[in-house]
Amino acid sequence: MKVSIIGATAYTSRDLIKLLARHPQVEIVHLGGRREGHPAISEIFPELRGICDMPVTGMEPSDAPVRPDLAFFTLPHGVAHGCVPAFLAAGVRCIDFSADYRFDDLKVYEEWYGKHGDPGNVGAAVYGLPELTRSRVAEADLVANPGCYPTSVALGLAPLAADGLIEPSDIIVDSKSGVSGRGNKPDRGSMYCECNEDVRAYNVSGHRHEPEMVRALELAGARGAAVTFTPHLVPMDRGILSTIVVRLTRPAGTADLFQVMSDFYAGEPFVRVLSGEEQPRTKAVAFTNYCDVAAVARQGGRAVVTAAIDNLMKGASSQAVQNMNVMFGLEETMGLRA
Repeated sequence: MKVSIIGATAYTSRDLIKLLARHPQVEIVHLGGRREGHPAISEIFPELRGICDMPVTGMEPSDAPVRPDLAFFTLPHGVAHGCVPAFLAAGVRCIDFSADYRFDDLKVYEEWYGKHGDPGNVGAAVYGLPELTRSRVAEADLVANPGCYPTSVALGLAPLAADGLIEPSDIIVDSKSGVSGRGNKPDRGSMYCECNEDVRAYNVSGHRHEPEMVRALELAGARGAAVTFTPHLVPMDRGILSTIVVRLTRPAGTADLFQVMSDFYAGEPFVRVLSGEEQPRTKAVAFTNYCDVAAVARQGGRAVVTAAIDNLMKGASSQAVQNMNVMFGLEETMGLRA
């Protein structure tokens, strides 16, 4: 299977290239980006020397030496929708990492991200969270890879939402993320001296992942979901830990919550349900496609749900590979177990 990566110089692309280079059914045929002089990707990411030394060329289908079967887009929000249509028109299936196709309501997207350049494909895209939308992903030509924060929240709450156990209008989310979530664009807030030995909240008045969380929870059955979300930046390279407080709709203990979550994820290869006494931690999921989740019942009819993922992997690159495997009828775990 021949693939292109458009936006090849992003952190998520670096991890994606590593995953695809060892995937037994994939050949990377094209890397697209905006770097002048067409440098080799291994000049930008030295750890790729001998793994992938392909030059980074243009971002059009005609820049690929052969027509790819699939193109990954690791471009910023508001940029991807300018590139995706040409690949779709050339008969190439697409997985987009940005928010450009995550909403089926164009008004919601434009409220948070600005004018959309490809409104015709907004409703045609499938939200690519395989644990919730696997059958639709399998048939899709365009998959919207979920955001990292929404992935952790949706996988943490989906079992309880599907069981009708949570009050959807009262969801509070506190998430901690590593600095790689800010990308590799030079920015003072990402500098070592600004991030090290520091923890801070940001976008407290409202983060644009909130409406995506609502959409993901509605896919799990939580109609009318309302989320109050506060993200925090912590001084580590990668990882997300989300702590979610919900109100239960009926009495349930920690053992009951564990059973509901275990039943929901039975057979799912990449979600691990912990007891609650053992809690998810970012080190346990780093560099993997796993999401670890747990739920603990609290007094006052509430529960605390926790979820941990690697923001660059299950929150981006490895989840995209999981979607690719589903789209092309491959074993879903292929290339993702190591």
